[in-house]
Amino acid sequence: MARLRDTHAPDPDDDSVGAATRALADATATLTRLLSHQVSAVGAEVSEAVAASLREAARGLSDASETVEKRTGASRADLRRQARVDRTRADLLAAAARVFAAQGYEGAAVGDIASAAGYTKGAVYANFGSKADLFLALAREQVLCTAPVVDAGAGSLADRLVAGMAAVPDGPEMLLTLEVLAYAVRHPESRAALGPVVEASLADLASQVRDDRVARSGGEPDAPPTTADRDTALGLVAVCTFSTMLAAITGDAVDASGVGARLVERLLGD
Repeated sequence: MARLRDTHAPDPDDDSVGAATRALADATATLTRLLSHQVSAVGAEVSEAVAASLREAARGLSDASETVEKRTGASRADLRRQARVDRTRADLLAAAARVFAAQGYEGAAVGDIASAAGYTKGAVYANFGSKADLFLALAREQVLCTAPVVDAGAGSLADRLVAGMAAVPDGPEMLLTLEVLAYAVRHPESRAALGPVVEASLADLASQVRDDRVARSGGEPDAPPTTADRDTALGLVAVCTFSTMLAAITGDAVDASGVGARLVERLLGD
Protein backbone atom coordinates (compact mmCIF):
# COMPACT_ATOMS: atom_id res chain seq x y z
CA MET A 1 0.00 0.00 0.00
CA ALA A 2 1.15 3.53 -0.73
CA ARG A 3 2.80 5.37 2.12
CA LEU A 4 1.12 8.49 3.32
CA ARG A 5 3.04 11.62 2.66
CA ASP A 6 4.19 13.55 5.71
CA THR A 7 2.92 17.10 5.29
CA HIS A 8 3.89 18.32 8.77
CA ALA A 9 6.00 21.43 8.29
CA PRO A 10 9.02 22.01 10.56
CA ASP A 11 8.35 24.23 13.54
CA PRO A 12 9.99 27.65 13.07
CA ASP A 13 10.93 27.58 16.75
CA ASP A 14 13.03 24.45 16.15
CA ASP A 15 15.04 26.24 13.44
CA SER A 16 15.46 29.27 15.70
CA VAL A 17 16.92 27.18 18.51
CA GLY A 18 19.33 25.44 16.15
CA ALA A 19 20.42 28.71 14.57
CA ALA A 20 20.95 30.30 17.99
CA THR A 21 23.05 27.34 19.08
CA ARG A 22 25.29 27.60 16.03
CA ALA A 23 25.60 31.39 16.37
CA LEU A 24 26.54 31.17 20.04
CA ALA A 25 29.08 28.43 19.35
CA ASP A 26 30.68 30.55 16.61
CA ALA A 27 30.67 33.60 18.87
CA THR A 28 32.28 31.61 21.68
CA ALA A 29 35.06 30.36 19.44
CA THR A 30 35.71 33.84 18.02
CA LEU A 31 35.71 35.56 21.39
CA THR A 32 37.97 32.90 22.86
CA ARG A 33 40.50 33.51 20.11
CA LEU A 34 40.31 37.28 20.62
CA LEU A 35 40.74 36.98 24.35
CA SER A 36 43.73 34.74 23.95
CA HIS A 37 45.44 37.60 22.07
CA GLN A 38 44.30 40.30 24.51
CA VAL A 39 45.31 38.77 27.84
CA SER A 40 47.48 41.73 28.81
CA ALA A 41 44.62 44.15 28.34
CA VAL A 42 41.84 42.18 29.95
CA GLY A 43 43.61 39.84 32.31
CA ALA A 44 44.00 36.08 32.06
CA GLU A 45 41.52 35.26 34.79
CA VAL A 46 38.81 37.52 33.37
CA SER A 47 39.24 36.28 29.81
CA GLU A 48 39.11 32.65 30.90
CA ALA A 49 36.01 33.25 33.00
CA VAL A 50 34.19 34.90 30.12
CA ALA A 51 35.23 32.16 27.72
CA ALA A 52 34.16 29.44 30.15
CA SER A 53 30.77 31.08 30.66
CA LEU A 54 30.20 31.32 26.93
CA ARG A 55 31.21 27.69 26.42
CA GLU A 56 28.82 26.62 29.18
CA ALA A 57 25.98 28.63 27.60
CA ALA A 58 26.71 27.09 24.23
CA ARG A 59 26.60 23.58 25.70
CA GLY A 60 23.28 24.33 27.43
CA LEU A 61 21.72 25.71 24.29
CA SER A 62 23.06 22.77 22.30
CA ASP A 63 21.44 20.34 24.74
CA ALA A 64 18.17 22.24 24.47
CA SER A 65 18.34 22.14 20.69
CA GLU A 66 18.95 18.39 20.75
CA THR A 67 15.98 17.90 23.05
CA VAL A 68 13.73 19.93 20.75
CA GLU A 69 14.90 17.97 17.72
CA LYS A 70 14.17 14.66 19.44
CA ARG A 71 10.74 15.83 20.56
CA THR A 72 9.89 17.14 17.10
CA GLY A 73 11.05 13.92 15.48
CA ALA A 74 8.91 11.88 17.84
CA SER A 75 5.92 14.12 17.15
CA ARG A 76 6.28 13.69 13.41
CA ALA A 77 6.59 9.94 13.82
CA ASP A 78 3.42 9.96 15.92
CA LEU A 79 1.60 11.89 13.19
CA ARG A 80 2.71 9.43 10.52
CA ARG A 81 1.73 6.50 12.69
CA GLN A 82 -1.72 7.99 13.42
CA ALA A 83 -2.23 8.68 9.71
CA ARG A 84 -1.55 5.00 8.96
CA VAL A 85 -3.97 3.92 11.70
CA ASP A 86 -6.69 6.24 10.38
CA ARG A 87 -6.19 5.00 6.82
CA THR A 88 -6.32 1.36 7.90
CA ARG A 89 -9.49 1.99 9.90
CA ALA A 90 -11.17 3.75 6.98
CA ASP A 91 -10.19 0.95 4.58
CA LEU A 92 -11.59 -1.69 6.94
CA LEU A 93 -14.87 0.20 7.44
CA ALA A 94 -15.34 0.62 3.68
CA ALA A 95 -14.68 -3.07 3.08
CA ALA A 96 -16.95 -4.06 5.96
CA ALA A 97 -19.80 -2.04 4.43
CA ARG A 98 -19.50 -4.00 1.19
CA VAL A 99 -19.11 -7.41 2.82
CA PHE A 100 -21.87 -7.00 5.43
CA ALA A 101 -24.25 -5.71 2.75
CA ALA A 102 -23.51 -8.66 0.46
CA GLN A 103 -23.28 -11.48 3.02
CA GLY A 104 -25.10 -10.20 6.09
CA TYR A 105 -23.60 -10.01 9.55
CA GLU A 106 -23.87 -13.72 10.27
CA GLY A 107 -22.47 -14.76 6.90
CA ALA A 108 -19.55 -12.35 6.85
CA ALA A 109 -16.22 -13.60 8.14
CA VAL A 110 -13.46 -11.43 9.54
CA GLY A 111 -11.12 -12.92 6.94
CA ASP A 112 -13.47 -11.84 4.14
CA ILE A 113 -13.48 -8.25 5.39
CA ALA A 114 -9.73 -8.15 5.88
CA SER A 115 -9.14 -9.58 2.40
CA ALA A 116 -11.56 -7.11 0.80
CA ALA A 117 -9.64 -4.26 2.46
CA GLY A 118 -6.22 -5.67 1.55
CA TYR A 119 -5.14 -6.46 5.13
CA THR A 120 -4.76 -9.46 7.39
CA LYS A 121 -7.28 -10.50 10.05
CA GLY A 122 -4.84 -9.13 12.61
CA ALA A 123 -5.54 -5.61 11.35
CA VAL A 124 -9.24 -6.05 12.06
CA TYR A 125 -8.66 -7.27 15.60
CA ALA A 126 -6.02 -4.60 16.25
CA ASN A 127 -8.37 -1.79 15.21
CA PHE A 128 -11.77 -3.05 16.35
CA GLY A 129 -11.30 -6.02 18.64
CA SER A 130 -14.00 -8.24 17.11
CA LYS A 131 -16.42 -8.57 14.22
CA ALA A 132 -19.23 -7.26 16.44
CA ASP A 133 -17.19 -4.19 17.39
CA LEU A 134 -16.43 -3.53 13.72
CA PHE A 135 -20.12 -3.84 12.83
CA LEU A 136 -21.16 -1.43 15.57
CA ALA A 137 -18.46 1.06 14.55
CA LEU A 138 -19.71 0.87 10.96
CA ALA A 139 -23.28 1.51 12.11
CA ARG A 140 -22.24 4.50 14.22
CA GLU A 141 -19.88 6.12 11.73
CA GLN A 142 -21.24 5.34 8.28
CA VAL A 143 -24.80 4.12 8.38
CA LEU A 144 -27.78 6.43 8.57
CA CYS A 145 -30.87 4.30 9.15
CA THR A 146 -33.23 6.69 7.40
CA ALA A 147 -34.83 7.18 4.04
CA PRO A 148 -32.23 7.78 1.31
CA VAL A 149 -31.75 11.50 0.80
CA VAL A 150 -29.39 12.85 -1.85
CA ASP A 151 -27.51 16.15 -1.75
CA ALA A 152 -29.47 19.00 -0.18
CA GLY A 153 -28.90 21.19 -3.21
CA ALA A 154 -30.80 18.87 -5.57
CA GLY A 155 -34.28 20.35 -5.04
CA SER A 156 -37.20 19.84 -2.68
CA LEU A 157 -37.19 17.12 -0.04
CA ALA A 158 -39.61 15.06 -2.15
CA ASP A 159 -37.31 15.35 -5.19
CA ARG A 160 -34.32 14.33 -3.12
CA LEU A 161 -36.09 11.35 -1.59
CA VAL A 162 -37.24 10.09 -4.98
CA ALA A 163 -33.75 10.54 -6.42
CA GLY A 164 -32.36 8.68 -3.41
CA MET A 165 -34.72 5.75 -3.97
CA ALA A 166 -33.59 5.51 -7.58
CA ALA A 167 -29.91 5.50 -6.56
CA VAL A 168 -30.04 3.09 -3.63
CA PRO A 169 -30.64 -0.22 -5.50
CA ASP A 170 -27.26 0.19 -7.21
CA GLY A 171 -25.36 0.36 -3.90
CA PRO A 172 -25.14 -1.42 -0.55
CA GLU A 173 -26.94 1.26 1.44
CA MET A 174 -30.36 -0.39 1.62
CA LEU A 175 -29.04 -3.85 2.51
CA LEU A 176 -26.66 -2.41 5.05
CA THR A 177 -29.43 -0.39 6.69
CA LEU A 178 -31.66 -3.45 6.88
CA GLU A 179 -28.79 -5.49 8.27
CA VAL A 180 -28.21 -2.94 11.03
CA LEU A 181 -31.88 -2.96 11.98
CA ALA A 182 -32.05 -6.77 11.89
CA TYR A 183 -28.91 -7.01 13.99
CA ALA A 184 -30.41 -4.73 16.62
CA VAL A 185 -33.52 -6.93 16.76
CA ARG A 186 -31.51 -10.15 17.01
CA HIS A 187 -28.94 -8.80 19.47
CA PRO A 188 -30.64 -6.90 22.32
CA GLU A 189 -27.24 -6.13 23.85
CA SER A 190 -26.46 -3.92 20.86
CA ARG A 191 -29.48 -1.64 21.27
CA ALA A 192 -27.72 0.72 23.67
CA ALA A 193 -25.23 1.46 20.88
CA LEU A 194 -27.53 1.28 17.86
CA GLY A 195 -30.61 2.91 19.35
CA PRO A 196 -29.08 6.41 19.42
CA VAL A 197 -27.91 5.97 15.80
CA VAL A 198 -31.43 5.23 14.60
CA GLU A 199 -32.97 7.95 16.77
CA ALA A 200 -30.47 10.56 15.57
CA SER A 201 -31.13 9.62 11.95
CA LEU A 202 -34.88 9.90 12.36
CA ALA A 203 -34.45 13.22 14.17
CA ASP A 204 -32.34 14.51 11.28
CA LEU A 205 -34.99 13.52 8.75
CA ALA A 206 -37.70 15.10 10.94
CA SER A 207 -35.72 18.35 10.85
CA GLN A 208 -35.63 18.16 7.05
CA VAL A 209 -39.40 17.58 7.02
CA ARG A 210 -39.83 20.69 9.20
CA ASP A 211 -37.62 22.76 6.90
CA ASP A 212 -39.59 21.56 3.88
CA ARG A 213 -42.89 22.41 5.61
CA VAL A 214 -41.66 25.88 6.56
CA ALA A 215 -40.43 26.53 3.01
CA ARG A 216 -43.80 25.54 1.54
CA SER A 217 -46.21 26.95 4.10
CA GLY A 218 -44.27 29.37 6.25
CA GLY A 219 -43.63 29.15 9.96
CA GLU A 220 -40.82 29.55 12.45
CA PRO A 221 -37.67 28.07 10.83
CA ASP A 222 -35.84 27.56 14.12
CA ALA A 223 -38.72 25.85 15.91
CA PRO A 224 -38.17 22.18 16.86
CA PRO A 225 -39.79 19.55 14.62
CA THR A 226 -43.38 18.87 15.62
CA THR A 227 -44.88 15.49 16.43
CA ALA A 228 -46.40 15.54 12.94
CA ASP A 229 -42.95 16.16 11.45
CA ARG A 230 -41.56 13.15 13.29
CA ASP A 231 -44.51 11.00 12.23
CA THR A 232 -43.98 12.06 8.63
CA ALA A 233 -40.28 11.22 8.87
CA LEU A 234 -41.06 7.70 10.05
CA GLY A 235 -43.61 7.30 7.25
CA LEU A 236 -41.02 8.43 4.71
CA VAL A 237 -38.54 5.86 6.00
CA ALA A 238 -41.13 3.11 5.64
CA VAL A 239 -42.22 4.17 2.16
CA CYS A 240 -38.74 4.69 0.76
CA THR A 241 -37.32 1.51 2.28
CA PHE A 242 -40.17 -0.73 1.15
CA SER A 243 -40.35 0.83 -2.32
CA THR A 244 -36.63 0.29 -2.77
CA MET A 245 -36.90 -3.33 -1.60
CA LEU A 246 -39.84 -3.91 -3.93
CA ALA A 247 -37.88 -2.52 -6.87
CA ALA A 248 -34.99 -4.86 -6.12
CA ILE A 249 -37.23 -7.91 -5.70
CA THR A 250 -39.50 -7.39 -8.71
CA GLY A 251 -36.93 -5.77 -10.98
CA ASP A 252 -39.46 -3.06 -11.80
CA ALA A 253 -37.69 0.01 -10.47
CA VAL A 254 -39.83 2.36 -12.56
CA ASP A 255 -43.13 1.19 -11.10
CA ALA A 256 -41.81 0.94 -7.55
CA SER A 257 -40.25 4.37 -7.69
CA GLY A 258 -43.46 5.77 -9.18
CA VAL A 259 -45.53 4.41 -6.30
CA GLY A 260 -42.91 5.58 -3.83
CA ALA A 261 -42.83 9.05 -5.36
CA ARG A 262 -46.62 9.42 -5.12
CA LEU A 263 -46.63 8.28 -1.48
CA VAL A 264 -43.76 10.64 -0.62
CA GLU A 265 -45.69 13.53 -2.14
CA ARG A 266 -48.77 12.64 -0.13
CA LEU A 267 -46.83 12.43 3.10
CA LEU A 268 -45.19 15.79 2.49
CA GLY A 269 -48.47 17.40 1.40
CA ASP A 270 -47.30 18.25 -2.14
